[in-house]
Amino acid sequence: MAQTSKVIVDRQNDIADGNASLLPIPKFKTYTICNLRGGIGKTSLAFNLSFGTDDLLVVDTCPQGNLSYFYDNNYYTNNTTTVVDMLLPYFIPGLGHTTRVAKKISPTNQHFTNKNVYYVPSSSGLYMLPSQMANALAQAKTLIGQTQTTAIDSMLLSLEKEITKEKEIVNVERCLIDTSPFFSGATHLACHASDALIVPVRTDQQSINSLNLLINTLSSSTSEFRKNLPSNGHTPKIQMVVLTHCGWSTKVGARNKPNQQTKVYVECVRDIVARSITNFTTTDPDNHILLLDDFLGSGRMSSALSKPISLMNPGDSKFINRTKVTVNESVTKIKSQLKYISDCIW
Repeated sequence: MAQTSKVIVDRQNDIADGNASLLPIPKFKTYTICNLRGGIGKTSLAFNLSFGTDDLLVVDTCPQGNLSYFYDNNYYTNNTTTVVDMLLPYFIPGLGHTTRVAKKISPTNQHFTNKNVYYVPSSSGLYMLPSQMANALAQAKTLIGQTQTTAIDSMLLSLEKEITKEKEIVNVERCLIDTSPFFSGATHLACHASDALIVPVRTDQQSINSLNLLINTLSSSTSEFRKNLPSNGHTPKIQMVVLTHCGWSTKVGARNKPNQQTKVYVECVRDIVARSITNFTTTDPDNHILLLDDFLGSGRMSSALSKPISLMNPGDSKFINRTKVTVNESVTKIKSQLKYISDCIW
C-alpha cells in the first residue's frame, strides 16, 4: 500500500478507537450529498448524518422520496407541500410562492424526539423539473442585459433563497440536501444552494466513474453546469469523499486494514482527488477521504425501521421479509465512523 493511503487507513484505526483528531478542513453551514449514480449510500448517509447533529434543515430533492419516507412513513400518502411547490414558481409564471414548507421530524419519527431537526419533503414532480428548468432558462436567455442576468439568477439561486427563508422560519443554522443520481434539475440547484459537497463513492468501478463525471461536471467549461452559472459564478467545492461498502482484511493482526478490493479503490480515489485537488476545500488529498463500513444487517434494519444506526446495538434483530436480520459487532465501528464524519463537517 502506498504511504499516502496509509495515512487514510491509520486514521480509520483511530476513528474506530475514538482517538482520531478532526480533519483540518473548513466547516460550513450547508452541504449537498451528491454523486451521479444511484445505490451508493447517499440517502442512508443523509439520514444518519441528520440524526447526528441538531438545529438542522434537511431538504429531500430526490424524486424517489426515500429520505422523506424515513422521516414520515405516511409520506407517500400525505397531501403535503413539497420542495417542488417551493421551486416551481421560479420557473412557471403565475404560480404563488409557498412558505413554511419545512416540517419537524419528531412528530412522525419517534427516534428524533428532542431533536431540533426539520425536513422539506420530496415529490415525484421533481422528475419533470429538468425539462421545466431547461425551457425557462432558454426563454430567459432571449432577454437582454441585466434583465436576462436577473432572470437567470432568480432560477439558479431559487433553492438557495428558499432554504434561507425556511431556515429563518424554523430557526436553524444548518442544512443538508439529499439529491438524485441525475444532475439536471434539483441537483443542479442544490449545488448552487450549498457551500460544499459530500460525495459517497461505493467500492466499484461504476462509482469511480461517477466521481470523475461529477468532478468534470463542476470544472469543465463545456459542461451544462458551467454553461448555466449564476452571475456570482458560485461553484461548490468538495469537502469529503466517503468510500462506502468497504470491506476489511480478516487476517490476524490486520485490524481495520482494508481487504484487497477496498485497497484498490482507496488508491484509485486518492489519485482522483490528488489530480483534482483544486475542486476540494484544502490542498491535501488525505484530508478528504474517509472509509465507511458496509452497513449489512444494521443498514437493512435502519431502512426497515426508519431508525438511525446510532441507536442500534450488536445483537439487535428483526424479521424483514420473513428473514431474520441481526446487527453484528461492526455496528460499533460504523457508529464511530458516522460520528467522526459529523464532527468534521459541522
